[in-house]
Amino acid sequence: MDETAFPLKPLPDRDDLYYPDLDLNISKVVPTALSILGMDFAKSKILNTYLEQKEGWKIIKKSKISKAIVLVLDALGFEHFMRYSLLLKDCFKRNGVAISSVFPTITSACMVTIHQGSMPIKHGIVGQKIRFNEIGNIVDTLTLRTKDTRFGDLTTAGVKVKSFLWEDFLLNEDNPIISIDLIEDHIANSGLSHLLHEHPHSIGYSSHVDCFAAAQRILETPTDHPLLLKIYIGSIDSISHRYTPESQALEDEIRSIEELLFKFLKRLDSKIASETVIFITADHGQEILTSDKKIVVTIEEEEYLKNILEARGKSGRVTHLFSRTGKHEEVVQWFKEKIGDSGVILTPDQYPNFMGKGANSSKVIDRIGDVQVVLGKNAAIFFGHSGNYDPIFHLGLNATHGSLSRNELVVPLLFGRIDDLVK
Repeated sequence: MDETAFPLKPLPDRDDLYYPDLDLNISKVVPTALSILGMDFAKSKILNTYLEQKEGWKIIKKSKISKAIVLVLDALGFEHFMRYSLLLKDCFKRNGVAISSVFPTITSACMVTIHQGSMPIKHGIVGQKIRFNEIGNIVDTLTLRTKDTRFGDLTTAGVKVKSFLWEDFLLNEDNPIISIDLIEDHIANSGLSHLLHEHPHSIGYSSHVDCFAAAQRILETPTDHPLLLKIYIGSIDSISHRYTPESQALEDEIRSIEELLFKFLKRLDSKIASETVIFITADHGQEILTSDKKIVVTIEEEEYLKNILEARGKSGRVTHLFSRTGKHEEVVQWFKEKIGDSGVILTPDQYPNFMGKGANSSKVIDRIGDVQVVLGKNAAIFFGHSGNYDPIFHLGLNATHGSLSRNELVVPLLFGRIDDLVK
């Protein structure tokens, strides 16, 4: 990746790990879209000052906009967007900027960040598998399940999961802006959805064709209120995990999505197209895993770790560790020796540099632990198994995210009034 596209500060003595940009990042995309629809935000909450020199933004500011789309393409990192995109990349110079994801670069934390318009330490979803003292357990925030959850997610068991959030939803019932979500059928109104919406109502779709056809119908349905349509597409993430970001499969997937997207945008009613703005971004990118950087914690080592760890969580290539009383230094030392130069160990005094002021508070530490194992380029850690999920066809986990490489951190943001973007 060309570092001039989006400069990031590297961690000390590392050329593969970077600090997130705590200002120019994905937390400001939805507030920026809502500001166009008439909501008021402090300048520090929106991206306007970064976009105002772009020709596409100047057109938006001169327009009367009544509808906004925020399209999130899960795991579309900036480097692979620039490598594989055709139609969208052609618009990037006048309608795009690179922005930063947040730490950890994991879907749960990133998607709540996008929807809430705030950083993880503000909304409380600070990782994927993190601890919630509310129920005294590690919860997978993507599925809202624990290791002990037998059927359905925690909401099925009667847990009020919205209490896990530390702030109110960005849009409440009194706001005149209509907010609608389009999401894959298999995850609509389940799992993470319950942490993204005041009322967990989202419209499912079965394919990309279905997605964009539904989006057209929603936009062309008459309404007297401003409309925010949020669309989530997860297939790029799935393709990257299985075939890696370097694959022909990923190129095919990106180009297929953008071809269908442009067909949808071009067939919209012309008046609606002139009154609708679209923001296209990603929650994070991906990092390829290589066998030479694989770290395996054996079953015997896990038995030892039970003596010094209360619990362990995970956000992809970041491991969240909860030390037993008096065992913090022992945990730090053990994992430093285990991972060697394949990553870094973070302790609470360092958390604010990665997550913002207040990240070393007790409530954050209670959720992500007092030690973070952050893996460098191409590295992954596996507990109690080899990490080789599919030794025959190699269709298992071949790339993932969560950590702080440039590929994981830097994502594209494209924007434009629809008739301007597709002209």
